[in-house]
Amino acid sequence: MTRFPVFDSLRGLCALALIVHHSHIERSLTELALFKQASYFVELFFAISGFLLYRQYINHLNTPRQLRDFAITQTFRVYPLHVLTLLVFIGFECAKLVLERTGLTLGGPAFSGDRAPAEILPNLLLIQAWWPGFNALSFSYPSWFVSVLYYVALLFGLMVFAVPGLSRIIVALLAVLGCAALFTHSTLLTPNVQWGVAAFFGGAMTYRLYVRLHSFKPGRALSSVLELALLVLTYRVLTGSEEQRPLKLVLLLCGAVLVFAFQAGIISQLLQGSLLRGIGRLWFSIYMIHAAVIFVMGTALQIIARQSGMTLFADMPAQTAGTVVRYISTGSVINDNLMLLFLVLSVLVLAMLVHRFVEVPGIMLGKRWIAGRIIDQRQGPSTSGSV
Repeated sequence: MTRFPVFDSLRGLCALALIVHHSHIERSLTELALFKQASYFVELFFAISGFLLYRQYINHLNTPRQLRDFAITQTFRVYPLHVLTLLVFIGFECAKLVLERTGLTLGGPAFSGDRAPAEILPNLLLIQAWWPGFNALSFSYPSWFVSVLYYVALLFGLMVFAVPGLSRIIVALLAVLGCAALFTHSTLLTPNVQWGVAAFFGGAMTYRLYVRLHSFKPGRALSSVLELALLVLTYRVLTGSEEQRPLKLVLLLCGAVLVFAFQAGIISQLLQGSLLRGIGRLWFSIYMIHAAVIFVMGTALQIIARQSGMTLFADMPAQTAGTVVRYISTGSVINDNLMLLFLVLSVLVLAMLVHRFVEVPGIMLGKRWIAGRIIDQRQGPSTSGSV
């Protein structure tokens, strides 16, 4: 089955943008309008996943065994890395607890607020983004995306298996309902779930449109114009008025998935370069671990600031009235941007290790389970077919 290397590169670039978005370094690139709104790039992750899963499974979930294999694949795709990051953040809280007993307090008390013990089980079960009573951003906050995607994907698989004759209609209906929920600001589902449903099933519908238009593949010139136009429009919506921004971005990003799926324009060709493809293969590891790296860096700087008396932080007003965000601030534009560069490079290096020793082995373990040889670790099937 043909791969879409452009999608890998797009996800990799979005994952890098999310590092910048969450870093909060005062005089750095984090303060550019594009990166201040980069959290919406997660919608692209949903749209691409919907596109790829629909393409791969819409006609291949006909038996209970196929449904079981689908569930195993989705579980081992995300759970090993999710559990690792959850354990890392629990370890951070344990370390804070030890430091507090020595008289050193870093931020809030250990195991309090969004890292209270009551949030551990919802995170472990990946249900933290589904119920308003849970904190979707507790512990490893990027995991809210996994929480939504995992169960939306399982819902998709169950639907295709249970009602194959109606599955295409239901996919279209869920895409419309998801967009309608965003448009009306519905409270029936949490905002994170609304984003996921609208973008995932919108991505699935995008694949249907891609198939219908495949014989009319645009040429290089037209594709280049369309690719550039979609990037410009996406930037304008991200940095413009907040009115209906999530819905506009779902539609725009699904449009981008459609255009870039043809991989025919100049920008697509650039995205297929070896460096960007290499970063793209790491996108999920980058996304999942970047919060932990940011936490470690921030904690280390807090300790340095207390021991040395240096001023390395500044509290800045947040977008929500009455709240503040603590920014890393060295007082120098050059130093702040160098610190951001160091942070991004640190995430990339660690992501390479995590991808090799956690993400890929987890995928392979799921494939060995499917193949009935989970004990035999000497042979590992290729992960090229993973979404």
